[in-house]
Amino acid sequence: MNQENRRPIIIAIVCAVIAIAVLVFGVSCGGGNNAAAKDWQGFFSGAGKGGRITVADLAVNGGSCSASAAQLVVAGSCTFGIKEFGGLFNFGPPTKRARLRPLQPVTVSLLVEGTKTQQDATVGDSVDLTFGTSGGQFTVVCRTVGNCVIQLLDAGG
Repeated sequence: MNQENRRPIIIAIVCAVIAIAVLVFGVSCGGGNNAAAKDWQGFFSGAGKGGRITVADLAVNGGSCSASAAQLVVAGSCTFGIKEFGGLFNFGPPTKRARLRPLQPVTVSLLVEGTKTQQDATVGDSVDLTFGTSGGQFTVVCRTVGNCVIQLLDAGG
């Protein structure tokens, strides 16, 4: 058996040892105590939550618009790009999320991973944005004459 044939077997054995260690650790530390389980569940519950889209993540790709910490001002239409994130080893959040809440009627087109979706929103509606580490873009088109203002909110709010 040469070196190339051993590598997958060694990796499988290491993964099995880690899985057994996690199982033994979980069983020995849990002890049937539901209060302890809440601590572990709380620790892992936020792991996949994702980060928040901020103005620093936005790049104006087309149109006449401006962005501040809490709102986007669009004159007619504007395309915003979401920069790639995650870094070299991708230790950051798996996604970044935000919620757009328009103060005038708008149409939001979203392009993520080559898939395009579109949603009309009026005052009181909200549009959820979720981007993976490769980024993407969204376009806001005002359905009224003049500028439209869109609040940039946290995904949960």
